[in-house]
Amino acid sequence: MRKKILIITPWYPTPSLPVGGVFVQDQARVLSKDYDVYVLALVLTDWKELFYRPNKSVEQNENLKISRFYTLPGMRFFYTLYFYFYRAQLEKKFAEVVSTWGKPDIIHAHIVLPAGAAALKIGKARKIPVVLTEHTEPFSLHLRTPVYRRLTRQTLLGVNKIIAVSPSLKKQVLEFEPKASMEVIGNVIDDAFFAPAPVTPKQNSVLRFLTVALLTERKGIGYLLQAVKQLSQETSGKFEVIIGGDGPLRSDLERQAHNLGIMKYCRFTGALDRLEVRDWIRQSDVFILPSLGETFGVVLLEAMMCGKPVIATRCGGPEDLVTPETGVLVDVADSNALAEAMSDFIKNAHKFNAQDVRDNALERYGQTAFLDKIAQLYGTL
Repeated sequence: MRKKILIITPWYPTPSLPVGGVFVQDQARVLSKDYDVYVLALVLTDWKELFYRPNKSVEQNENLKISRFYTLPGMRFFYTLYFYFYRAQLEKKFAEVVSTWGKPDIIHAHIVLPAGAAALKIGKARKIPVVLTEHTEPFSLHLRTPVYRRLTRQTLLGVNKIIAVSPSLKKQVLEFEPKASMEVIGNVIDDAFFAPAPVTPKQNSVLRFLTVALLTERKGIGYLLQAVKQLSQETSGKFEVIIGGDGPLRSDLERQAHNLGIMKYCRFTGALDRLEVRDWIRQSDVFILPSLGETFGVVLLEAMMCGKPVIATRCGGPEDLVTPETGVLVDVADSNALAEAMSDFIKNAHKFNAQDVRDNALERYGQTAFLDKIAQLYGTL
């Protein structure tokens, strides 16, 4: 008989943010191959989304049911009251789930605050084991006030198992609470969707680099633009850089590119949906992620699954994802190192086989690998 897994998460794709929490969506879909899965997504959002988007089931089939609801993020100095409000909303939704779907065998929460703490209270009251997957980078975001720290520590010590999506994140958690029971299981990638094109797209005569990110300071795109400037002085006309995504720094980055005189090498696409991300990956030669900090780096693996080599920074998660068989690592905030790595690709100094890149990613982060790891963990509860 298939076990029932209830996923509780504050991050899940919405109409206004279709890639927000997409890694939770992917995990739910993969888990539904071996388990009956119900997702309660009480999503943190803004006033507009709260009042103008319907609360509804957004996906449903025989083994996967998903209900998405909205709530506002808690204010930092009133977090205790907010947490009780968030938990009360989940308690109500949990009762509705049990009445129609039955009692879950396992509650699997994502993110320690607020969902993990609320899931722990629900699970303990009903003697249901609770697993927590932590994604937050840096983990110190959960430790900003005494209330945050207290709830975080209670949750880490109270749940049955904690999954960190990377060794670097596990280290951060254990530095705060050494007694936490932790394992590392990376995010799963939809390897059927992110796959090489059935027919290899015709490549440009120049080498195409691609990055896709939320355009914030943390993603390090400014250092990439400085690297492009340096590279343009060495290899004029032999490459282009596609910058996919939107965010608060987009206008600043476009202005920086203009001031550096590199707009003829750069193209800002704006926000991309998932299909567009895959299409751009397939039409590119090398993927770059110049982040200043990453818990994991899902988009790196999406590129690898499509057979594309990557350039990434040693900023946490990528250090475990990128191997000599799949790409190149450079230091954080080092535009010279980025330019050198890009130059090596242009000069054909790096040799990567697309199938080898994909096979390496599949073996470690494909759907089969994820299900094997999660089955072992669930089996200990």
